[in-house]
Amino acid sequence: MADFCAQCSVDVFGEDMGDMAGMISEKKVKAGFVLNVLCEDCGPCQVDHEGRCVSEDCLKKHGTRSTGSLE
Repeated sequence: MADFCAQCSVDVFGEDMGDMAGMISEKKVKAGFVLNVLCEDCGPCQVDHEGRCVSEDCLKKHGTRSTGSLE
């Protein structure tokens, strides 16, 4: 099954399907941890508890955008 980070999900489907949400706890993210995943669109990346790509080296430059929105 294909999984997408939140930003790619919006790009591909028009909405965040939540594929990667909840894979790491908000508590761990607030402590500075992220989860390494493979997004079917932007490739190997790290996501937060909401499934948002936060990788600074993301092929689609997700990590350089504000993590407060899916724009």
